[in-house]
Amino acid sequence: MCQSLVELSLWGNQLTGSIPDSVGNLTSLELLVLARNSLSGSLPGSIGKCSSLVEIQLQENNLSGQIPREICDLGVLQKMYLFKNKIGGYIPREIWKLHSLKEFQLYNNSLIGEIPSEITLLKQLNSISLAYNNLTGEVPYFLGNTSTGLVSIDLTGNSFYGPIPPYLCSNGSLEILDLGYNRFNTVSFGSIFSCSSLTRIILRDNQLRGSLPACTFPTSAISYFDLSNNFLDGQIPKEIGSWKNLTKLDLSNNLFSGAIPTELGTITNIEMINLSSNRLVGSIPHELGHCKKLLLLDLSQNFLSGHIPVNVLTLITLQHLLLQNNKLTGSIPNLFSANQGLLELLLGKNLLDGSIPSSLGNLQYIYLGLNMSLNNFTGQIPSNLGNLDKLQVLDLSHNSLSGQIPSSLNKMVSLSSVNLSFNRLSGDIPKNWGKFVILSPGSFSGNENLNLQNLNHNFSKSINKQNDRAKRELVALAVVLGASILLAGFCVAKYAALTRARTRSISSRRLLSCSTNSTDELPEDLTYDDIMRATDNLSEKFVIGRGRHGTVYCTEFGEGKKWAVKLVDLSQSRFCVEMQVLASIKHRNLVRMSGYCIRDAIGLILCEYVPGGTLFEVLHQRTPIVALGWRTRYKISLGVAQALAYLHHDCMPMVVHRDVKSSNVLLDFDLEPKLADFGLARFVEVESDSSNTVSAIVGTLGYIAPENGYATKINEKCDVYSYGVMLLELLCRKMPVDPRFGDGVDIVKWVNLNLNQVDNFSIMNCLDEEIWYWEVDEREKALQLLELALLCTRFERETRPTMREIVNALIKIDR
Repeated sequence: MCQSLVELSLWGNQLTGSIPDSVGNLTSLELLVLARNSLSGSLPGSIGKCSSLVEIQLQENNLSGQIPREICDLGVLQKMYLFKNKIGGYIPREIWKLHSLKEFQLYNNSLIGEIPSEITLLKQLNSISLAYNNLTGEVPYFLGNTSTGLVSIDLTGNSFYGPIPPYLCSNGSLEILDLGYNRFNTVSFGSIFSCSSLTRIILRDNQLRGSLPACTFPTSAISYFDLSNNFLDGQIPKEIGSWKNLTKLDLSNNLFSGAIPTELGTITNIEMINLSSNRLVGSIPHELGHCKKLLLLDLSQNFLSGHIPVNVLTLITLQHLLLQNNKLTGSIPNLFSANQGLLELLLGKNLLDGSIPSSLGNLQYIYLGLNMSLNNFTGQIPSNLGNLDKLQVLDLSHNSLSGQIPSSLNKMVSLSSVNLSFNRLSGDIPKNWGKFVILSPGSFSGNENLNLQNLNHNFSKSINKQNDRAKRELVALAVVLGASILLAGFCVAKYAALTRARTRSISSRRLLSCSTNSTDELPEDLTYDDIMRATDNLSEKFVIGRGRHGTVYCTEFGEGKKWAVKLVDLSQSRFCVEMQVLASIKHRNLVRMSGYCIRDAIGLILCEYVPGGTLFEVLHQRTPIVALGWRTRYKISLGVAQALAYLHHDCMPMVVHRDVKSSNVLLDFDLEPKLADFGLARFVEVESDSSNTVSAIVGTLGYIAPENGYATKINEKCDVYSYGVMLLELLCRKMPVDPRFGDGVDIVKWVNLNLNQVDNFSIMNCLDEEIWYWEVDEREKALQLLELALLCTRFERETRPTMREIVNALIKIDR
């Protein structure tokens, strides 16, 4: 009945089941699009009867089995998209019969075996991606020797070995060469560098040996060059300085020697230079200070000497400066300014001397870390460091610092780790640092005249007071909830509310024990001793994250199941609040708590381990940059929205998170999001005013709603604003606060300024460059998501949508 059908497009629905054998009856079919559904089972061999097929799009399903040999009978097929499925088996040797094939995309499957040599007979092939499969063997020698020439080849994440074929760019058309995470051991750099069309070369994490040739490539279009984690040696060619389009250079973890070429300073577009973990000698070229777009400079773990160039230290755009583990000498000039965008400054394990510059206190954006340990610094700790209220890690250990620790360091409220050990410090330490004495006593050792006794005593008294107050609050909460349950018993129509209240009451009674000195609420087969043994007494090597509310460790128990263990500060009532929230919620997009325990002023929360890292890491820190298509960004947007809608509309009392941000969104292997870190969360009684007040601004810079600067009552719309900022971050791939926006401009203002230009270029210029290359309908959806983000970040909280309305809007966007 449908034999004359030419196009069948059911993209992006919720189709389930398998593809029927009857698809073979569609002999006139030219376009088959069933992508982004939930189809399962094997590809039917009958598809080979669809002799008119030009394009197959079956990507992003749950298809399994093997590639049927019959598919190779499709002589006019030009595009085969089977990526992101569970297809296994071998690539059929009959693939040579697909003589019209141009695009062959099978990445993210479970293919095994070798790439058949017959693939070199596909003379029209211009794009091939077999990344992240289980393929092995040598890549066919003549791959790329086609009549039109390959434009893109991606074999990342397999087990290929041997030489990289020399003919990949035989026709001078290759633009993308990504062979990372394999076991290649030989490469002809001469043939690769002579390919003037190449824009992206990624050969990281292989076993490549040899050196880079010293020859000129004046027409090079290369923008991304990554050879990290190999065994390459020799000198870094100065000719790389002629690659004027280069934005990212990563040669880290190799055996390169000699000096850093001064010519690198002439690459005006360079954003990232990573030459760490090599054998480089000589000084840091002052010419690098001419790279006015440089965001990251990592020269750590080399043998560099001499002074740190002033124009490098004060480079306005620089966000990450990592120079630790070298032989750098001299003093640090006192020239840091508030205009600088440094997020981390790591100078540890060098031969630096003089005093620590007080102008470090001007670095208003720094938060990832300040490490000046294992040097020869003298003098006192500058009181201005207290201005670094976002800084999370401070390490000044193993120097010759003297005098007292300034009391102004009490203002460093975001610190999660401090190390001042092995100096000549004296007097008392800041009164708010008691938790560091309890949790990391070695952080202050080696200072004979440093007084810790009074702090220990005061800290213990503080813990007792907090525990007494927590107990009173929890008893009151249990009474209130008990009364709620009795009242709800007379209101059958509110049965669902009764159920939730009972759940909250039971959880609260279990958590009454959090005020005691020794309490366990762990799974039956797990004890506190098991946790300490598995983490080697909370050793640093198990740390996977730090935040203002605690340190997170990853470890395994029993049969290899991984868990996240969060160490929290019992001196703050946040510990009990966080346990209350985690114990009372259950949603697929919220991190699940499995138990907790308390020992000797240490609180541990046991949660499920989410293996994919944070959204912040995926957006801003991983190299090479993680590609995020529309489906992935939409999944993350919807998942976080559903989690917040659950907290705001389905929990009794309502839960307001108050710290929604990308670093609190964890991702699993499928990039499904889970909202985490409830250290600032609060229960909000809709009918109550007294329990909903707030006395301080909370949250993270860039995500904080405007009203938090003056409002005294907690309102869930602050979460809506933070969620909107996270959406902008996801779409623009820019941090909420970025010095490149200009003074006083955050991502919300920056996007609005661009949109006010009222031209398509300015609007698209807001978005991540990857979005520019999406299909038209996906770009339109991205713009709709951008509009929703701007609604969420309206100044007046009353005009922002609710999270339930946001979920509904998201569902409509993707229809």
